[in-house]
Amino acid sequence: MEFLIVGLVLFLGIHSVRLVGLRGPMIAAMGQGAYSIVYSLVSAIGLALIVYGHILAHPSMAVWAPPEWTRTLALVLVPVSIILIVSAYVPGHIRSGVRHPMTLGVLVWAVAHLLANGEIASVILFGSFAVWALLTVIGAYARGGSFATEGKWSADAVAIIIGLVAAGLLAWFHMQLFGVAVVEFASDPYAPGI
Repeated sequence: MEFLIVGLVLFLGIHSVRLVGLRGPMIAAMGQGAYSIVYSLVSAIGLALIVYGHILAHPSMAVWAPPEWTRTLALVLVPVSIILIVSAYVPGHIRSGVRHPMTLGVLVWAVAHLLANGEIASVILFGSFAVWALLTVIGAYARGGSFATEGKWSADAVAIIIGLVAAGLLAWFHMQLFGVAVVEFASDPYAPGI
């Protein structure tokens, strides 16, 4: 559990420097290039520790037993979250309408996983991301601002297609990447019994 917690502190900590007003002073102190390098390294190390720590901690003690429908809901919400995240990078109506699709996508992703997982490691992981994303979304909307362009339907189509393909690939390879199966395959009825 220690790796998971350290990873969360590093990853969410470096992603909170803007939220707490430290981004500007850090860039002024070290320069944009050095700040970008430090930001990227701390993010990568934090993310690696989060994944490794969650795999080590899984399965952990159950806090609650999620009903089966929460897994189905997560299978719907995760593609929505990935579409939101992708739309942060393309000038579509989704990006201009939502204004902060990346952070909102992380919030939807975290809530979907929090609902579908009841063991303590998952509650810590997805609960931390949900709280961080909620605070970041509130702060972002409070600061105002939006993307200048109205958006293009073709960009929305690109975000939806990439989001759905990425969600499908993540579901398919979830076991290999994160140690937890999302898609369970029925055994081959013609295979010999073991």
